[in-house]
Amino acid sequence: MKSKHHGLDWPTGADDPFDPSEDRSGLVYWARGLPSRVVHRRPEAAELYAAIPPGYTTLTVMERLALYRSGDQVRLWAQRETAGGKGMLQPYQLLLPTGEGYLRLGASWPERFALADAERLSSHTGGPVLACRALDHLDWH
Repeated sequence: MKSKHHGLDWPTGADDPFDPSEDRSGLVYWARGLPSRVVHRRPEAAELYAAIPPGYTTLTVMERLALYRSGDQVRLWAQRETAGGKGMLQPYQLLLPTGEGYLRLGASWPERFALADAERLSSHTGGPVLACRALDHLDWH
């Protein structure tokens, strides 16, 4: 099921992060309140700077973990990245599309608690919630 992406249009033509059809988890980059499309490799610095220009923001790198819709788990992705999230106060991030953009909420560990939060939030909103594992937070100036 293809969904309409309203976030950062990079990489061009890549999948919407809320699309469960892709078998690979993929990375999502978050800056200025918007998610990127799904990235399946770590980009070179020049490509990343061109795609998401720096400017007094934090760039969060996340790996998709699970997608919920109306309280049901639609997809659970195997994690490919082995590092990241350790020592972070909220190593999981929950992404929700809103009528005007996106909302990102932090969630605590262990993973099962973050997934339970995503399931409950999706049930309450009746919409999709994407649970991600935060890999890095970068000062993006």
